[in-house]
Amino acid sequence: MAEKITKDNKLNDVITKYPATRDVFIKHGMPKYVGRLPSENLEFFCRMHRVDINKLLDELNKAAGLV
Repeated sequence: MAEKITKDNKLNDVITKYPATRDVFIKHGMPKYVGRLPSENLEFFCRMHRVDINKLLDELNKAAGLV
């Protein structure tokens, strides 16, 4: 099994490796139609969109099939 997604992962890397996570990011404030994916880490994404990091990581890991 692959390593779980962590707060240090970059948003663009997560979506590239696990495309099903894109909907989770959209749910939490990422624009639906983004030309180039942001390269910010997940911790920064959470601060900018006022999302609980643990909640986001749980949702991402589930969407990626890592739990």
